[in-house]
Amino acid sequence: KIVVAMDIGTTQSGVSFLHLSNGARPVVTMVTQWPGQVTAAGMGKIPTLVAYQYGEVQACGEEAVEAFEDDKSTVAHYFKLHLHPDHMKRSLSRPIPPLPPNVTLEQAYTDIMSYMFRHTREFFESRPGYINTNTWSRLQNSMEIILATPNGWDIREQGFLRRVAIRAGLINSSSAETRLTFITEAEASIHFALHHGSIRNWLREDAMFAVVDAGGSTVDSTLYVCKSAQTPIRLEEVASSKCVQAGGIFVDEQAEVILKQKFRNSRFGTSDYISAMVRVFELKAWNPVIGSSFTYYSQTKRLFAAGRNSNVIDFGGPGDTDNAVGVRRGKVSLTAAEVASCFAVPIRDIRDSVRSLIDARNIQYLVLVGGFGESSYLKQELESAFGARGVSIVVAEEPSRKAAAEGASIWRLTHNVKARAARYTYGTNFADVYNQKYCERSDLKITNPDGRIVMPGAFSTWDVVLADDFAHAVPYAWAWSSNSSSILSDLRGYSTKVYMWDSAAPPTWALDRQGNPMPGIRHLCTITADLSGLYSSLTLCNGPSGQYYQVHFSVLISLGGTQLSARVQWDDKARLFETMKGEMSYD
Repeated sequence: KIVVAMDIGTTQSGVSFLHLSNGARPVVTMVTQWPGQVTAAGMGKIPTLVAYQYGEVQACGEEAVEAFEDDKSTVAHYFKLHLHPDHMKRSLSRPIPPLPPNVTLEQAYTDIMSYMFRHTREFFESRPGYINTNTWSRLQNSMEIILATPNGWDIREQGFLRRVAIRAGLINSSSAETRLTFITEAEASIHFALHHGSIRNWLREDAMFAVVDAGGSTVDSTLYVCKSAQTPIRLEEVASSKCVQAGGIFVDEQAEVILKQKFRNSRFGTSDYISAMVRVFELKAWNPVIGSSFTYYSQTKRLFAAGRNSNVIDFGGPGDTDNAVGVRRGKVSLTAAEVASCFAVPIRDIRDSVRSLIDARNIQYLVLVGGFGESSYLKQELESAFGARGVSIVVAEEPSRKAAAEGASIWRLTHNVKARAARYTYGTNFADVYNQKYCERSDLKITNPDGRIVMPGAFSTWDVVLADDFAHAVPYAWAWSSNSSSILSDLRGYSTKVYMWDSAAPPTWALDRQGNPMPGIRHLCTITADLSGLYSSLTLCNGPSGQYYQVHFSVLISLGGTQLSARVQWDDKARLFETMKGEMSYD
């Protein structure tokens, strides 16, 4: 079997893969050769760029950089921000760059995903042992796909990516539920750090530590406790993870503001020059220079640290000189205060997010991963904020790799995280047995054929910490009058809605009096199933109003893994029956 893990980031994307074969030791391999990429820079990352002309894709990744420099409006960039949930979009300080004309978000994702998948195959088939073989084509129909997503994304975003993966040809619709898996970028990154970093040197049973995955747009923070430090390592989440919009792009945006102000009255204030400066400030790889045929290596943002006075942006050539504004031979120097101001707001938000996560807990280590996590200044500031508490900042090794992409494949092999803390309160709308807490809606209570008085619209919530084998059982007891003609159609058309609540104490009600979700309650998905198999399990009973038919079953909703699934169980004459899976439709 082949496993392909993909991380489509805001600024950078990457792919890893595994070939699982009987008797062979599985090895996680990063795709490190991409079209247009200078060989020396083969780092397993490509820019998340898709260039278009008249709505048709022209280039992706490194090959789209030139189009991006010429005219940003024709290149889909930062488009991951468009998929963020509304509550994450509201925290953005600037408008999200629009997509190119006649290009939808689904198309941009489809094109980059299709491009990455196609070149992953080329890379796979160029590896020793796979040249001139049919291994990929032979195993493609059983291939597993893993997609890494931010902590702040949920089933709505997973549903979107599922449609994209089908459209891009990674999977087909009939096998999507079994061959496509999602993992949070933070969980993928901790598996990467366990594999490559020094964590094993200090990890002990019952040790509690935080992982901060600082990416392009989001910074995900997760708190773990070690349940077993022996192989296989077992970790469990301690509290709901955090996700803030404080990634590296927000440092770049502030650098752009400073540079525009600095060069507002000079020839270097044009959009071309400012874009070149910002790109050099941000990137840490070989890049083309405006008007020149040579390349250079720049690490301005990554290498900046407190006390570093030389912060040169090498953006041009010998002819780019204006001593009046501090430009000499295509180079401009920023003061330490100017660069530090670019980091100020993102670092403040990261610090506050980590502080709220760890609260009063006693942790000794904070593991810093992700592209922005390579920043020396970010590491220094976190040390300053939490060092007095005895917290050591550990930076993951192998910084040139795409941690989430590689970590997702490592996760497929090891599954070190065994339980996760739910970031939201999940539950269903149900008709609870009437009691005094429902008295405000006493006029809406219903008497069932079995004589029970129930109150519709209540919110039935699930556990907070979800283990891998977790399955929340929602029990149902359906009853019909003995002369009902709708029993079979009701069973065939079974459906229940799953809701989520993202504040503190959940409300009593899922629905208002009109049957609409209460303020703050969000409809997540609808589970449907054909339960006609229960027809033979109907029991004829005697009730206060005469005879009625009744059936008992449970909906098992699993959320302990990296995505939600559901199945239905019932007993029939001491035998347990189960549907293969309930169908999920996402809001």
